[in-house]
Amino acid sequence: MRPDERFLRDTFREQLARLRSLRVDLRTLGARATEEHAARLAEEFVEPDRSFAFRQALEGKGGAVDFEKWLRQDRLSPRDTRGCLEWLAAGAEAFVCVRFDRRAGFPAVALGVRTLDETWAGSWPGVYVHFEAGRALAVTVHYEVFQCDLRIGMGSPYR
Repeated sequence: MRPDERFLRDTFREQLARLRSLRVDLRTLGARATEEHAARLAEEFVEPDRSFAFRQALEGKGGAVDFEKWLRQDRLSPRDTRGCLEWLAAGAEAFVCVRFDRRAGFPAVALGVRTLDETWAGSWPGVYVHFEAGRALAVTVHYEVFQCDLRIGMGSPYR
């Protein structure tokens, strides 16, 4: 493992430890579960002709992942960070989302939406996905938040 990769992985572990100390309900997913969730993310939230390239980017074959560029543009819009987690899980029975880190190759994390502070979510670049609600929040390295809502509009040209 390269020193810069080791540093990034150590930083990731420190972020998770800090969230745990703040009593955030989280669970790091294993490689198989991360892969399964990534496949579902690609299938549901990315245009079909881009899903293979997206999966490669998530596996580390393209460096950092800018999720707002990959998510379905017909369902994507900027969002204010206030109330973003409440929006993410609105209408769903479960209040658990899956978060993918912007750094390719990192494990996905299952998070209890109600235990995570809006400030933390809006300052942790990556994408938060609530599959049951059909929504995703992408946080950029500049702390911009984009919402992707599969339930808006009537029908879809993709699914």
